[in-house]
Amino acid sequence: MKYIKFKRLNFSAIAKYIDNLRFYFLKAFNFKGLLILNIKKIYKHIIPSNFEFPRFFKQNFWDFYKNINLKKYKSVKFYILYFIFFVSFSYLSIPFFYNYDKLEIEKTICNNKKNIKCIINGKVRYNFFPSPRINVNDFIVKISTEKENKNLASVEKTSLKLSFFDLLNKKKQKVKKIEFKNNEINFNLNNYNNYFDLFEKANFIPMTFENGKILFFDDKDFIASINNSNFKLNLKEDLLKTQIKGKFLKEDIYVDTKTKKKNEKISTDIIVKISKFNLLIKSNVYYLEKNQNILKGNFLIKKNKNRITSIFSYDGKTLNLTKSKLANPLLEGNAEGKIDFSPYFNFNIDLSLNSLNFTKLYNLFLFLDDESKKNVFNINRKINGILNISSDKIYSNNNLVTSFESQLKLNNSNIIIEKFLLNFGKLGAADIVGKIDRSKKSNNFKFEKNIYVDNQKKFLSKFGIYNKKKVPSSMFISGNFDLDNLRMHFYEIFYEEKVKNEDINYIEKEFNNLMLEDGYKTLFNFQQFKEFVKSVTREEN
Repeated sequence: MKYIKFKRLNFSAIAKYIDNLRFYFLKAFNFKGLLILNIKKIYKHIIPSNFEFPRFFKQNFWDFYKNINLKKYKSVKFYILYFIFFVSFSYLSIPFFYNYDKLEIEKTICNNKKNIKCIINGKVRYNFFPSPRINVNDFIVKISTEKENKNLASVEKTSLKLSFFDLLNKKKQKVKKIEFKNNEINFNLNNYNNYFDLFEKANFIPMTFENGKILFFDDKDFIASINNSNFKLNLKEDLLKTQIKGKFLKEDIYVDTKTKKKNEKISTDIIVKISKFNLLIKSNVYYLEKNQNILKGNFLIKKNKNRITSIFSYDGKTLNLTKSKLANPLLEGNAEGKIDFSPYFNFNIDLSLNSLNFTKLYNLFLFLDDESKKNVFNINRKINGILNISSDKIYSNNNLVTSFESQLKLNNSNIIIEKFLLNFGKLGAADIVGKIDRSKKSNNFKFEKNIYVDNQKKFLSKFGIYNKKKVPSSMFISGNFDLDNLRMHFYEIFYEEKVKNEDINYIEKEFNNLMLEDGYKTLFNFQQFKEFVKSVTREEN
């Protein structure tokens, strides 16, 4: 008894507790005559009067079994059951008499981590159902590092599951598992490498977080959240395993991570699945050194037939992408560049395509509703940067454009086309510069365009022009295209000499009537474009 620290209770209270325990058991099993166990009576009923122990050891087990009359005394099994139940119940009830200190429990959960502080604001109670455990209400975990000083987690109900075999001695009680229910976790992505230091192989206790919410931050900026989350955490042989199931953007999400720490290198394998979106993300990230804040790794993003792979590095401000590959039914190619997140969002990406299926891209665009078509060029004001796009091969029904090269600049929701070179193969080429200017009233594409014809004969044949032997070898066009109302307005046309205003008006009218006859559906239709070129090149026109 010297090893057990009981609360101060008088003997009568203990006797009353045991008597109540016996009463409720008898009431549950309806044993009317079973008030006191009589070991002598049990012995008398089980062992016959003519049974001799020396003879028993000479006989085999089967002879012993025949000498026992179990049919006559059917209630014996209930005596045994009652005894086992009474002993087990009494054993499980022993921790009710312990006085559990909040400070001791806080140390047990946080494992004396220097950067972690655990606070219990609610009550601490023991319960043996459904298993021996210590229940804690209103539990808070605070983290304090150079980058972070705030609540890491707040939990409504916490359960410390105890080992069944160590209940007699309070000092030797072992916590097998910790359950956190109705919790909220704050996860700072910029402090990722410090989180692994919170877990040590020695004295680590497996943890589960049920019915919670996980909030992801970039320092103070909120990024996303996983609701209705169930989070499992376990550490085995320098391998930290986590598993998350919950709701992300109102859809089911599954996240599995495996983090290894070897020497001063920390590496993590991440798998993310969103079933309804058919989205799969795989990534391997690592830190080269403990005190180095540069995160490196690779990732795979797959959705249906769309696939992106890349090698990256991240220093907390800039994400660098190298050896990136993109593949889907529309395009296939490589990408490199960087994305700055601080002090403001900015990017510089080079997208080099091996092929682009313009016909599929065009049909996909036509499938959109009118409102979605208008919003294609509506870029968020916070998204700024430079995008260089080129393609070695373009697939289309007419094969007019064989390749292109462009440089686009996004600035305050406007799209500046600094370079757009179109290769027409043996026919010639064209270059376009301009700006898609967004305003509250309208969206306009103001442009300047140069067209070069290298092969007169092939050009005339391509467009079915037989009434002319020659067309201008070069042409300059400037104008404005209303993206909301789909109307073209030409400012100036020049070849050999400046075209007269009345001729410009005629060309503009023909363009709007033919090329915009059915909106975007006829804008990129080669047959319509062919009729337009034939119309403006006729001698009478």
